[in-house]
Amino acid sequence: MRALRGLLSLIVKLATFLALVAGVLRLFFVDAFVMPHNGMAPTLVYGEQVLVWRRAKPDLGDIVLCQHPRQAEASVIGRVLAFSGHTVSTDSRGQLFVDESRTSVEGGGAVRFFDQTREKMFVMRSSTIDYRGKHRHEFFVEEGTTFSLRTHRVAEGIYLLGDNRADSWNDSREFGEVDPSTCRGELFMRMSPGEARDDDVAHGWFEPVH
Repeated sequence: MRALRGLLSLIVKLATFLALVAGVLRLFFVDAFVMPHNGMAPTLVYGEQVLVWRRAKPDLGDIVLCQHPRQAEASVIGRVLAFSGHTVSTDSRGQLFVDESRTSVEGGGAVRFFDQTREKMFVMRSSTIDYRGKHRHEFFVEEGTTFSLRTHRVAEGIYLLGDNRADSWNDSREFGEVDPSTCRGELFMRMSPGEARDDDVAHGWFEPVH
């Protein structure tokens, strides 16, 4: 009985310590944010609660939360594709370029994805992309379509691209460059998944995102 009381006491102390650590992190270093759209699917989907490492400096391949360049009260989320002085483009086959450097893509298969914001099931082509040997992640292109973006030379900001290439209205293809000084931080962990969906994209609790 004494051993059980000791174990319970240890558990309570550990839980208290972890709660204090979480409180300090939340107060000084971390923000919580709920995904408002599916522009970052399959990495992040609508309704998921994510953690943002406050004031992290945007780096190539990072998923960042920034101020909308046209609407001061709104935020944007995207993956850093290019910085000032670089040019982004695609060719006729949908291959992505940064300057003259072609990104490396490995094809995957067909994936069913239910977009809750549009209440519609889509068949997506899932592939893996490598950013200059520095960063690898999955991305979506809607089956039967070819990804494209207008050639753009980044002037002063950063160019954000969503992992869901079919969702062009939630990244720099729609709103243009983002001022890096307005970025609140880097998204680094999924705290909780969104509502259950009858599709092939399954996420869990407390998962790192990259």
